[in-house]
Amino acid sequence: MQPTTAQCDILRAAAAFSAVERYSGTMPKRQALHFDKTQLAALEDAGFLERVKLSFPCGKDVEGWRLTPPGRLILAENAADDTLEPEHLRILSDVYHYSRLSQNRGMMPKELAKTFDADDVRDLFVHGYLLRIALKGSVKAKGWVVSNKGLSALRRASGPAGVVASAVACAARN
Repeated sequence: MQPTTAQCDILRAAAAFSAVERYSGTMPKRQALHFDKTQLAALEDAGFLERVKLSFPCGKDVEGWRLTPPGRLILAENAADDTLEPEHLRILSDVYHYSRLSQNRGMMPKELAKTFDADDVRDLFVHGYLLRIALKGSVKAKGWVVSNKGLSALRRASGPAGVVASAVACAARN
């Protein structure tokens, strides 16, 4: 079975919870309420998700769904198909490098991001490649940072060429 886009969204949500220790890798039932029950049932019937109930010694119970190995495999196949456009990769790269500068306090300032196409930045934000950040305290600032999903997209896009470029840069420093 090839999952639909709505089902892929459910699989991505379940994968996001796989790293959360508090839920032991389980997408809680209350989080799954955002998705269609028939889609969840179809993924469960196909073997991409499994229903889980965890009981803890303190009396707490967590019910939900966990991603199965076939679900991880289908998610990895779909992730390989999700390649970004060159202009999106350029924006991600620029945000990453601007956020590495100490004068920018670990983010790309909002003013600098205005040079990019607003629709492209919004698309990257909506799809989870960029995160908004606001500093509050003695210094107030707003800007953008690259999420883990954006970093992995940059790594995939650089491929072997990125490895060669970093090796050349290391050799040039020595």
